[in-house]
Amino acid sequence: MYEYESELLGETCELGTPWKGCRFATIIEDYGKELLVQVSSGAEVTVLRDEVFIL
Repeated sequence: MYEYESELLGETCELGTPWKGCRFATIIEDYGKELLVQVSSGAEVTVLRDEVFIL
């Protein structure tokens, strides 16, 4: 969607608020103010950038 390559792609992060019991995720897309992450169950969730902590 965006033309630049984010340095966050592939990084492991911790969600500030767990999503359905999943606390850790991998960043798969950077939308600017939002990130698309994949949690350990395989689900993809959009979260605000300031709601994740990069590990």
